[in-house]
This record gives sequence, C-alpha cells and structure tokens, in this order.
Amino acid sequence: MNGTMKMSVLVDVKKAEIHEGRIPEIKSNEVLVQNKTCNICTADYQQWLGLRPQQHFNMAFGHENAGIVVEVGSEVKNIKVGEHVAFGVMGCGECEDCRKSFNANFCNYRTSSYALKDAEGYYGPKGASEYKVSVPRVLFKMREDLPSQEAGFLEPLATVVEGIQRLRVSPGEKVLVIGAGTMGILNAQVARLFGADVIISDPMEKKLKTATELGFKHIINPTGNDFEEKISEFTDGKGLDAIVIAVGVTSAYKQAFDVAPKGCRFLIFAASFPAPTWELDPNKVHYKLWEIIGTYGASSKSYQMAADFLNSGQINTKPLIDAVYDIEQIQEAFTAAAKPGSYRVALKITK
Repeated sequence: MNGTMKMSVLVDVKKAEIHEGRIPEIKSNEVLVQNKTCNICTADYQQWLGLRPQQHFNMAFGHENAGIVVEVGSEVKNIKVGEHVAFGVMGCGECEDCRKSFNANFCNYRTSSYALKDAEGYYGPKGASEYKVSVPRVLFKMREDLPSQEAGFLEPLATVVEGIQRLRVSPGEKVLVIGAGTMGILNAQVARLFGADVIISDPMEKKLKTATELGFKHIINPTGNDFEEKISEFTDGKGLDAIVIAVGVTSAYKQAFDVAPKGCRFLIFAASFPAPTWELDPNKVHYKLWEIIGTYGASSKSYQMAADFLNSGQINTKPLIDAVYDIEQIQEAFTAAAKPGSYRVALKITK
C-alpha cells in the first residue's frame, strides 16, 4: 500500500502534533493494520506532562491500540485481511524464556521502540498512527462488534491478568484493591473473575461510583477514620488474604501495610514518576510472613486470556472510557487524559 498517513507525535512537554509519514511497506512475514482507536495510557500523558524525562521526543506514542487488518504478507497464515485485532507487547518469541511463555520482560532479545529511533527519526510504537506494521504473533483477534476503544484495553488488561496470576488469587479469598482508577478497576474485575471477594478503596466519589456500577459491594473511602473497622467488617474479622496496590502514591503503601495481617500477599502493580516513598520495616515482613510481589508486562498466555475476557464480555471496560477525541484534537485529548481522576481517553484514528 503506497501513500502517506497521519501520525500522532509528542514533540515536547505539553505539545502533541499530527505529522505526516509514509505508509510502511510490509515484508512477507508481516501484517499491516489500519488503527481505528488508540487509548492514551498513563505513560503517554505523563510524558506529555514532562514527568517521564527518560522517554524521548519525538515520540510516536501509543500501545493501547486496535484496528483492522488491511494487508498480509505471503508467509502469514493465521491472520486474514478484514479481521479485527488488538496489539500485545511481546518478546522475541524464540529465546528460551519466551518459549517457556514467561513474561515478555524476561526475553533475552527484546528491544524497545521507546529507546530506539527509527529511520524517519521517531521513537515509539506508532499505535496512534493511521497504519502500523506488525508481526502476527503480537496480534490478537477481537470480536468484530466489540468497540475498538474497548478492544484497545487488551494490553493493560493482559498486565492485570499477569499480576493477578502472580498474586495467586484463588476463590473465596479476601482481596483489597487500593485505587479505583483504570488499572484498579481492571484489577478488581479480574480478581473477582478469579473467585475473590473484592474490596475497593479510593478517596474519589467518581471512582467509587464506577465501582458500584460494576457491581462491587465492598467499597471504602479511606479518608474516614473507620478504614480498618470496615476491613474487619468486610472480612468477618478474619483479615485480608492479599492487597493490590494499584495507585502510585505514598499514602497507598502506608494504607496497605497498616491493615495487612499475617501471611498477607502484596501486589505492587502501579508505577509513578517521581516514585512514591516506601517506608517498609523488614522485620514486619519477616515476622508477619508477608509476601511482596512485583508485576510488570505480561506473557503470551496472559494476553490470550485477556483477549478471551474482552471478547466474551466477562470484563467490562465501557465505564473506563471517559471521552473519545478525533485525531486532530490531540492536544484536547491529552489535556483531558491528564486531568486528575480521569479514566481512559481515546483517540479516534480512522473511521
């Protein structure tokens, strides 16, 4: 396919532009996807705000994207023109760790477009551009009638599935999710899907309302003085089995450690820049038999599970889309995405 395309690019702090680039040509083992939507994730708007100096400009951002296959190479067997797909972030697929289906971050040969400039002078995965070239193994088929904004949740949902599996959540467990933002709500939904009795904590009424609308019954505003009492009430005095810290603020860590009983497992899900302060007494970890588990990225297995959850409707992402902007409204979109308390803001790339 010849011609030019629109590319969404972060060019400086609080400055995003639409550039013109060429539609890339595919190789025999590649696929060309016309992106329909790209959701603006935390990493994107934090760079726009100037909070991620480790990420370079000009950044052709976007990795929460979904679209339709418009061209396939001669060697491609499992992807067809016209199929709806969303993108994963995968390793090389050939090293020992990839073949064991480990998290992509274990890959010995993985490279990042965020650190490598392409031939046109851009960093980034170009998920918010009109067209994107991909290899088939990072594409996951999505239901045709699933709105592209919702299909774009594949990547963040896969990281949540990965984390909940690392946390070893099992049916009947009492799990506290601190933070009811986009990732907190996804963690809560996946934990519930795995059989847990979920408690959600957040100080913002908007987010607590979203949790209620999604059917969660145990909801706490932590600004009151009865936080520990409510935890005890919700768990019938037996205490929590696990805590997911899904917001990168110092108060969330303090809150978690204050209410954690013996044997509690912690999932450190959220990252933030600058990093939150973490005051942890190692003796408490020792004597209380705590487990502290980090999580980041996902394996191919978690991506496929996430795709299945979205396609089946078992995970509901509709309430997590605050607004949809046309690609030309990119500055307005970033302003909305960076507003405190926002859920995802989507860019409509093509009609």
